[in-house]
Amino acid sequence: MWRSSHWPAACSACSNFSEPTPAPGADSKPIFHFSKVFAKSSIKFRAVTGILGRLVLIESLLLLVPLFVALIYGEADWWHFLVASMLAAACGGLAELAVGSSRTTIHAREGFIITSLVWIIFSLFGMLPFMLSDHPLSLTDAAFEVISGFTTTGASVIPDVEALSHGLLFWRAFIQWIGGLGIIFLMLAVLPELNKAVGISMFNAEATGITHDKLHPRIRSTAVSVWGVYCSLTLISVLLMWASPMNLFDAVCQTFTTVATGGFSTRNAGMLAWHSDYLLVVTTVMMYLGGVSVMLLYTGFRTGPQVVFRNRVLRVYTLIIAGAYLCMMAYGFFSGAERTWHRLVLYPMFYVISAITSTGFGLEGTGSWGPFCLLVTLMLMLLGSCAGSTAGGIKVDRIMVVFRHFFNELHRTVFQKRTYVVRLNGSQLTGDLSGRVGAFVTIYLLIAVLVTAYATILGYPLTDAFFLSASCIGCNGLGWGATGSGFGALPDSLKWVCSFEMLIGRLELFACLVLLLPSFWKR
Repeated sequence: MWRSSHWPAACSACSNFSEPTPAPGADSKPIFHFSKVFAKSSIKFRAVTGILGRLVLIESLLLLVPLFVALIYGEADWWHFLVASMLAAACGGLAELAVGSSRTTIHAREGFIITSLVWIIFSLFGMLPFMLSDHPLSLTDAAFEVISGFTTTGASVIPDVEALSHGLLFWRAFIQWIGGLGIIFLMLAVLPELNKAVGISMFNAEATGITHDKLHPRIRSTAVSVWGVYCSLTLISVLLMWASPMNLFDAVCQTFTTVATGGFSTRNAGMLAWHSDYLLVVTTVMMYLGGVSVMLLYTGFRTGPQVVFRNRVLRVYTLIIAGAYLCMMAYGFFSGAERTWHRLVLYPMFYVISAITSTGFGLEGTGSWGPFCLLVTLMLMLLGSCAGSTAGGIKVDRIMVVFRHFFNELHRTVFQKRTYVVRLNGSQLTGDLSGRVGAFVTIYLLIAVLVTAYATILGYPLTDAFFLSASCIGCNGLGWGATGSGFGALPDSLKWVCSFEMLIGRLELFACLVLLLPSFWKR
């Protein structure tokens, strides 16, 4: 999952940008004169509309994939995907027609607008098959389900997923796989024209982490390389899961939601439905890899595993998993719970990695594991995995920076004349970057508390409310208490609040919240 951390400097630098003069002899003029409508802003709305139109056209093609799945299984709901695809193609074509053939470059502000709007627009078309199905969802439930899918949250409002058709089950898994690396990152790989300032602006707006390093000078080459690693992990996972009691369809769907750390399942009982220890071990390993930076995995494939093992963030991530696992295993042993292989060894590791990677695969009976396990789960959900991975949460990288900065301040209190720096994987971070990390953590927790407060106003217990909020903003999907059996019972107003929380959590706050600044829209 990819988000920006350089937004303040980018936004302030955008104020001097102005609409370039069209080239002489331009052979196409837009149907709508955007400059008159938005005369008081220097934002290039024509370019934004054109790029969004092309992205929607791509979604119309993606909707054909579950259509073919429905046809393969002889299901009558194939036309639901056809309707959604045709509507997406029509809207995308109208946007292209309105803009014309002229193209203008975009900068940081347009990148933030596109990155935020594309997730909403994709969700609007993506929820149509759910609303047209034999068991139609309401507007609120369909929006919640699809936003949960694209953001890889995995929180579902559908009580019986086994009643869904193969086409809908595949679509639920497919949108999580697409959202794993990010919609924009997919478009950077398939649209050559975005290999300029356009692509760099959108890459910075969607990329996760503190700094954004490219693997190649050309942004499209970076996107293709990362998607190559992502697809390789997907293929390996499909083959390993297919070797279990799963059939090929279930193996593909579960792989999509595992490598994307999403959590949607094709069975009501989740991964326990197949009664296979081998499958749980494979899923655990793939979830762990999903929590590792995809760029780090690519570097490891090219230069050897020693580069991966030397990465300090990865080592801390692994140590946190090991510590949480030992704590939960020890608690299960001394609490008098059933002392079996599954309860003491297998289930805790599966659950810990599911929580920290924001995959959100649950296990039956975890609600009875006690308050200590609830606390560990909450801490893992808030923490998250490595930046540059498909996982949500604050990220291990930021937590390391916060602790390093904390200890520097302690030392500075005693030795005031000394100079202290914050390093991450050997690289020195500037004071601005350290400050942004602190701001991110503060705003992240503040939003989680505000949504918790709203849930308590609606009558939910404090523990259930905070767990719900942490699960949504961390794109986790795990449920506890009121949401232990699903999110369908939540009131509509809370579902919309949680949908917004999932979106801003997926885009790591700033790419969405910056749009609320009045100065963002001015010259």
